[in-house]
Amino acid sequence: MSYRKHFATELKINTMAGRTKTPVPVEKVLRKKTTAEEIFSRMTDDEKIEYISGIDSFGIKAIPRLDLPAIWTTDTTSGVRGWDIDGTVMPAAVAMAASFDRGLIYKCAQSIADECRAVGVSVLLGPGVNIARTPVCGRNFEYMGEDPYLAGEMASAYIKGAQSQGVVTTVKHFACNNSDYNRHKENVVVDERTLREIYLPAFEKSVKEGGSLGVMTSYNLVNGVYASQNEHLVDDILRGEWGYEGFVISDWTSLYDTVGPIKSGVDLEMPDGKWFSAPKIRQALSSGQISMQDIDKKVLRLLKVWERLGILDRPVSEHPEKIGCAENRRNALDMARESITLLKNSEGRLPLKEKGIKKIAILGYNSEVTPTGGGGSAFIIKPSPNDSLPQELKKRLPDAEIVVLGWDWAKTEANLETVREADAVIYSTGFDKVFESETYDRPYELLEAEAEGIRRAKGLNSNTIVILHSGGDCETRSWVDAVDAVLFAYYLGDEGAPALADVLFGDVNPSGHLPFTIARDEKDYSTMISLPEDYWWIDDGRRGVPGQGDPEIGTVTDLEYTEGILVGYRWFDTKGLAVEFPFGHGLSYTTFEYSDARTEVADGNVLVTFKVRNTGPVKGAEVAQVYVHDMMPCISKAEQELRGFERIELSPGEEKTLSVKLDSRAFSHYDTENGRWHRDAGSYEIRIGSSSRDIRLAAVVEC
Repeated sequence: MSYRKHFATELKINTMAGRTKTPVPVEKVLRKKTTAEEIFSRMTDDEKIEYISGIDSFGIKAIPRLDLPAIWTTDTTSGVRGWDIDGTVMPAAVAMAASFDRGLIYKCAQSIADECRAVGVSVLLGPGVNIARTPVCGRNFEYMGEDPYLAGEMASAYIKGAQSQGVVTTVKHFACNNSDYNRHKENVVVDERTLREIYLPAFEKSVKEGGSLGVMTSYNLVNGVYASQNEHLVDDILRGEWGYEGFVISDWTSLYDTVGPIKSGVDLEMPDGKWFSAPKIRQALSSGQISMQDIDKKVLRLLKVWERLGILDRPVSEHPEKIGCAENRRNALDMARESITLLKNSEGRLPLKEKGIKKIAILGYNSEVTPTGGGGSAFIIKPSPNDSLPQELKKRLPDAEIVVLGWDWAKTEANLETVREADAVIYSTGFDKVFESETYDRPYELLEAEAEGIRRAKGLNSNTIVILHSGGDCETRSWVDAVDAVLFAYYLGDEGAPALADVLFGDVNPSGHLPFTIARDEKDYSTMISLPEDYWWIDDGRRGVPGQGDPEIGTVTDLEYTEGILVGYRWFDTKGLAVEFPFGHGLSYTTFEYSDARTEVADGNVLVTFKVRNTGPVKGAEVAQVYVHDMMPCISKAEQELRGFERIELSPGEEKTLSVKLDSRAFSHYDTENGRWHRDAGSYEIRIGSSSRDIRLAAVVEC
């Protein structure tokens, strides 16, 4: 069966993104000022029991007599989903991570929060920080790459931005939701050190430094216990060790019990009360399996978060002029521009020169529609679709002929001749919301005939440029050597098409860097061994949905993380495997020189300083990355680990000094025997460069 025939049925999955609500009418007056404790003291036991489960798919109950408003939530990290508005759609989370720009992601999150407030939403169901353990996870585009430090830094900036505007974030999916294959009946078997060093750090940073007041649990089991009732994850680590005081929300229909989640799990069951229903809770109370104090804790956590962000005192909705406003769209455009990653640019193919271009041929699976995002609960359907890349090119070159030939372009001699005579050929390929989506994993290879089509197009026209849309690594080895220029475009949201046009013609110098590794072969990933051969093949349109939330249906199977801490570039660098494009890679239309690395050890921290100069002809931005290599490890470690980065913009000839502080954690591993982080005294090499394989400077420190 072909990919297209197979995935044609998957269109129905993405229709769930079309569920819309009308914005809450703007309120004209403020609410009476009150506190969480005051409301709680007046609640009856019945009201408390009913408060810890959702209503109407995305709501939390109102209690009018207490002047407690309904609290509304919305999906995604990219914008306001499920509401009938022409709002702003930001790039997918993986694209945001590719920018390595903490300040811009903060502003984008503020924009999303403003639009949430405008429609009456107070809880944003994101950001996602699950690690790209395998390249084929269907939701990798919703997450922030393969490195826990990068994911934690970017998520923390996002959280601070959104919550600064009074909208709660719920960092997700806690924890180890690294595959959407049979996610509801998947038991992740992971050792404690790997859990602590790879899969939990982004969550830890999100709540301790980012200050997220919400955490969403995952569907899967972790070491034999569902995440929604996992005492070790939720009670011991999240609330105990990390001192988390916010609320824990379930993913939709992810509970399998009443007593377990109430004693050691979520505070709020969504989308409604299946296991937290009043009859089941009262039965558990009467049998003594739970107490009313267990319920009280959950209610108070929720109310205190509402109070902390001012939700109890403000109008439910306000400032409708923020929806799709110029500032928000500008932030979306800036993020799309900064996310685009130039993978290859031999012979100086890019940027294109507008002068003299009379015809452009656009080929490939994504030639007609420029994908804005992946599918499932992250996809935002808009009443006013944005222009595609062909339309943007026509705006830029009104006198030129822009010919869109589609994915089966080679079927006629006339099309072949069009490709031959074009001044430039743009091959827009990769995936979209149908092929890359929640509820299933995707193929590693490009869609059928696309690789062959790229090679054939280059044979007909040397000026062939590939634009690759994907939420993560995919097969490039069979075609990448045939072309001179490749842009990795992820999913860029509303402003993806104009951003791509800006980069293609040099109005914007690309500065994105890969937040994941692009391997030479799918088999090079040790993590792929644990997946079944048919990992992307869907049985009934939504693999794993039968039995969701029902312990009596379906069989739990183990997914063993045998690779341990060697995930992503840690695996490739430690094993010395060749890659197509390394983690952190990203070219520019200019060049950068690194110099004068210095280190200073003080108070257990290491301050790393170095200089970066723009040695090329145009203004550009560089992402300088700092890796730590333990030169005398007392325990098995990765070859190197990202521990710091700074993004800097420089004019031609300009030089600046950058400083990166490495704290004790940057040199530590998790000591499972003593249950703590431990730093071995010894020599560490600080590596500074433009990617994990492009190290420009090094310095040794003793600490």
